[in-house]
Amino acid sequence: MHGLAHRVKFGVRIHQWEYNFDSLREIWVEADRLGYHSATLIDLLNAPVLECWTTLSALVPLTHQIRLTPLVLAAPYRPPALLAKMASTLDVISSGRLELGLGSGGSEADHLASGFPFPPAAVRVAQLEEALQVIITLWQRASPSFAGHYYTFKNAQQVPGPVQKPHPPILIGGHGERYLMRAMARYADIANIGFEMSLGEYARKRAVLATHCLQVGRDPTTIELSHNTRILIAPTRIALEERIRAEAERSGQPMEIYQASLSRAVVGIPEECVAQLTPYVESGVRYFFMLFPHPIQISDLRLFAETVMARL
Repeated sequence: MHGLAHRVKFGVRIHQWEYNFDSLREIWVEADRLGYHSATLIDLLNAPVLECWTTLSALVPLTHQIRLTPLVLAAPYRPPALLAKMASTLDVISSGRLELGLGSGGSEADHLASGFPFPPAAVRVAQLEEALQVIITLWQRASPSFAGHYYTFKNAQQVPGPVQKPHPPILIGGHGERYLMRAMARYADIANIGFEMSLGEYARKRAVLATHCLQVGRDPTTIELSHNTRILIAPTRIALEERIRAEAERSGQPMEIYQASLSRAVVGIPEECVAQLTPYVESGVRYFFMLFPHPIQISDLRLFAETVMARL
């Protein structure tokens, strides 16, 4: 089981919608240089995006320390034995930089358009749990056999195994309290729940997760909570107002509606961003996935790293 890191970590959350590889490379290389803990890609097949796993693999030799975090892979898209092999290979070639983000598959349209069934949530989470059981078994046992409800194999080989021991951190993304959070309690090292949740909402989700942990005999403090939020930062008040105006115009929304939509985001000059993130840190959240305005500007990455990350 992975011990929790106590330092505050920041990931650059990237929705690679309509990015080409050159622009992604620039973002990843700069985020790596600036000391961000991780960068992410989304996993959609029927969308104008570069495929998640292939792109992560291509970014490995271009970076040095940043962690590779799919946020999150749809478990139905890749058979678990294949995904275990892909993950251990990526962990090897990146010298142990993989965080395996996995979910039950959240987009019905993307599944159906790509030829995958989309059963009810209870079934999809049961498939996710069995897939994770398969992956961990393949990583940790020599020549295992397995006979489950969804997956079966005999005398499987997974050599070479992953670099990280006992295995790469498993991040499970989703918010379903009845089924998905049960899977988190059983298998997650990192829980990625919801988007721009308040501290009160976190307290509720923590309590639900703790109940699931109690039922499976797990200490809930061994699961690291992460927070997802948009970030709009500028060096001065005047620059911030100009940036908000520009983003409202880009989004096609009236100024007041766009500003209202940012009510739960991190918005401000650097000192204000620190103040908005600090209560989450004090509540025990140590991992933040920051979604910068699209397309991501290198200047935003630098300003946040130098003025906010450096203080937290």
